[in-house]
Amino acid sequence: MFKFFAAFRKEWLILERDLAGLMLLFVMPMVMVIILSMVQEMGWSTISKEPLIPVLFINNDQDSLGNLMESKLVGSKTFFLVKHIDSIPVTKEIAFQNIKDGEYQIAIVISEGTTRKMRAKIQSMVTKTISSLTMPTLNFPDAPTNTDSIEVIIYFDPSVNSSFKKLFTSAAHKLKAQIESQMVLETFQYELRKMFPDFTIPVDDLQQTVTFTEIFPSGEENVLLPSTTQHNVPSWAIFAMFFIVIPLTSSIIKERDEGSLIRIMTIPVSYLTIFMAKIGVYLIVCFIQFVLMILAGIYLLPLFDMPPLELGTNYLGVAIMVIVTSMAALGYGVMIGTIAKTHQQAAAFGAVSIIILASLGGLWVPIYLMGTFMRNMASYTPLNWAHEGFIDLFLRGSTLLDVFPEIAKLLIFFGVTISIAAIYRTLKPPISA
Repeated sequence: MFKFFAAFRKEWLILERDLAGLMLLFVMPMVMVIILSMVQEMGWSTISKEPLIPVLFINNDQDSLGNLMESKLVGSKTFFLVKHIDSIPVTKEIAFQNIKDGEYQIAIVISEGTTRKMRAKIQSMVTKTISSLTMPTLNFPDAPTNTDSIEVIIYFDPSVNSSFKKLFTSAAHKLKAQIESQMVLETFQYELRKMFPDFTIPVDDLQQTVTFTEIFPSGEENVLLPSTTQHNVPSWAIFAMFFIVIPLTSSIIKERDEGSLIRIMTIPVSYLTIFMAKIGVYLIVCFIQFVLMILAGIYLLPLFDMPPLELGTNYLGVAIMVIVTSMAALGYGVMIGTIAKTHQQAAAFGAVSIIILASLGGLWVPIYLMGTFMRNMASYTPLNWAHEGFIDLFLRGSTLLDVFPEIAKLLIFFGVTISIAAIYRTLKPPISA
């Protein structure tokens, strides 16, 4: 144990000599999580805030259909309707040119007389229906049929994502169907009141026929809605912990190149003791990194109009996940630093491999946005194991037992990497007997 603490003290003194580098290990991840969270908040997460998607809106109808569609689009809190550009009312031609130039992505044009034409068609249908029901034996001439086309034009920029295009078109059709149904009911009520003055269709009762209930299997009280903060803080904390590979490998290779490792080996100490001393020191660094990232998520990100980080309630589980994630990262760094022959090899391979693992593991882009093949690949990366564990604890109210599979995988990864480093150094010692 004395040998371990001696090696630990030696590693700590090395870190203290480079206070600027040590501060960078703490400050840079915090800067990174703030900047990248802001970038992503202005990306896919902006669909949860208002105003959101600007839509050029031209209501030439100025009647029920156009006015109701306008109010429902505004009420959806998903679209921001633009009616003027530089104080000039938007026309069909202006909308067409702006979409063509890529200034806006969506425009909707409701043609003049749309409501009048729709009302005429509905009136024709209702009159024919009531006539056939009230006097079926008489051969009345058919009610005049209105054949005028009813046109609502939607302009799309070619760069609009196809899924979003389908979503917007579906929403527009839904609004049209709701308005049309309302007009049908109102027309029926108007015609029936000619025969039954006190008759009223229970429109409100019909609208409440089907309701949708949202249920969270993991429990409503503790369920937290995902946000860019919830995704990014653990993501970049894990990334920062694994990126400690760079200074760790540099320390290992520097000792070997300067001959200090040879001097250490002149005393009776095992390679495993030396490795574990390094891991002990850098484990403290990783823990401090994570704490600072958590504090940034709770206190700094809200200053930039982003939601604060929610930690859940299982603080012990979070602490254990931090420790095992740090151990996995440090085991990986010790393995690379032991096998690499030069600083350039260690830095290049370490940095690129961590970036690849972060990409595959869903740290940059959530895995639910990936294809099936990439999701399967993510399940084999240690960064994904760590991220899934933190997300379970933060969002799903998971217990320590629930995240035990991720903890076990990270510990196994640590054991494998340390074993590889120890075996390699035993087979290829820095000095020959």
